[in-house]
Order: sequence, then structure tokens, then C-alpha cells
Amino acid sequence: MSHVTSGGGVSSDIVTAAQLDSEAAAQRGRVEVRALHSHQELTESRAVWDAVWPTFPGATEITGNLLRAMEHAGGYVGGAYVDGRIVGSCLAFVGRTRGEHGWHTHLHSHVAAALPGFADRGIGTALKLHQRAWALRHDIDRIVWTFDPLVRRNARLNLVKLGGIGVEYLVNFYGEMDDALNVGDESDRLLLQWDLASSRVSDALSGQLAPVSRAEWLALGATDALVDTGDGPRFLGISSPVLLCAVPDDIVDIRRMDLPLAKVWRRQVRATIEPVVAAGGRVVGLTTDGYYVVEVAS
Repeated sequence: MSHVTSGGGVSSDIVTAAQLDSEAAAQRGRVEVRALHSHQELTESRAVWDAVWPTFPGATEITGNLLRAMEHAGGYVGGAYVDGRIVGSCLAFVGRTRGEHGWHTHLHSHVAAALPGFADRGIGTALKLHQRAWALRHDIDRIVWTFDPLVRRNARLNLVKLGGIGVEYLVNFYGEMDDALNVGDESDRLLLQWDLASSRVSDALSGQLAPVSRAEWLALGATDALVDTGDGPRFLGISSPVLLCAVPDDIVDIRRMDLPLAKVWRRQVRATIEPVVAAGGRVVGLTTDGYYVVEVAS
């Protein structure tokens, strides 16, 4: 269920509730979150991304002129501040998705990050909820973004805390990446769809989308498609309407310590999820012990 008016806009009660959700998240994270516009603010936001994804000297994630153009053209740049210092930032631009009923306007969230030392205080959630409130005020009811399906902490935020759904598996989406976090690996991404005015999102934000364990899903009739053996992943096959797919505990650490094993994880998760999602399936959750919950299309 979604809360959209007959004229296509978002109902005022949802906009108001989204603003309250945003303010509460900022308070929990002890940050001030605001939309950024000035040259100084945009420069600060770029510095956050360059600090989180370091590349070779002189390189940058987003050039200043491109960032300015996207913001001026109606895109979103948000920043999280602690005592007047920026500690997190997020960039999104307006896009379109072609569906069965024509084109659907959405916000594509391209990059979001918090500085080292600030990542575990809810700043990511505060940024996303500020972005949600901003989008709804501008009559945009959907945000999409990509994330590495091997990064479990991001999957938990995106699927469980925010209530998004994985709708497309993108193989090596960005090609070769040379930043310190991704170098040496292929850039597979899961495309997340966040329907901002939906009851699923409202339930997630109120804590009603609480995850359960892998064992509980198995008891309900789900089957293991990919399991973690302790020495790496093992594919078991696709054999039920609901599949469970293991996600490594810390792929960044595995990539640093054992790159061949990281590549095995990449290939096995891809082989498990990509064909199911390509056939209309969806990634709808993450268990408490780190398994994706994947619904197969009927």
C-alpha cells in the first residue's frame, strides 16, 4: 500500500510523518542534517567521499563542476554535521524507470558516506531519512540506489532498517574500480528500490519489519541456496519459492586477507541471486545471522 493522492502527488500526512522520522533519526545520531547548496558546502561533501573511497593522488569521486551542475539541475546533496563539521554526505539525482504503466520518476542516490569514526552512530540512517523527506516534499515517491551485495552491514540497513527491496542484480556494474575498498574485485551491485510512501517502508522505520533467523525461515519452508561452510560458500541449488543466500561477515577484510576467496564469494552470490532476480524474483530481507531472503517469481 502507498499513500499517493489521486493527482499523483504524495499525501501531506506522509510528508509530515517523513519529516518527523528524519528529525528523530538526526537526534538519535546527534547530528544536524541539511540540504547543501553553497560552493563551500559542496566542497565539504566531496571531501567526505574522497576520504572514504581514497584513490590515487589528485583524483576525486565527483568533480566540483559536475556536482554543482547536478545540484543546480534539481538533484539532492545532503550533509550531516557535528559541531559545525561535516561528517557525512549523500548525493542523488533525478532519474526515470520504465515500467508497465510508463515512466516513473525517481531519485537515484549515487553516493552516501560517513567519515571514519562516525560510521556506527546512525549517520547513514539520518542521511537517508533526510533524503526521503526531501524527495517526498518534491513529489518523488521512490529512491533507488546500488550497493555491493557482499557488504552485509549495508544490506541490513537497506533491507531491514529502511525497508527497501532488491529488484535488479547488476554484474560488474561500474567496471574496474581503483579505490582502496574495491580494487581487485568486480563491481557487482544490487539495485535497491525504496518506495517511500509504502506501508513496507513505514513498517521498517517503526521496527515492525524485524528480521528472523535462518533457522526460522527454514522452518517456514524456505531452502538454502548458498551456505557458508566456514571455509567459503557452497551452492546447493534453487528448490523453493523462498531461498536463503549466505553473505560473508566482512567482505572488505576477506578481500584484504584472501582475494581469491573474495572472488569465490563474488561468483557464488552472483550465481545464486542474479538469475532469480532476472526472472522477476526479489531480495526482500536479511536474516539475523546474515542470509539474504530471496523470493522467487511465481
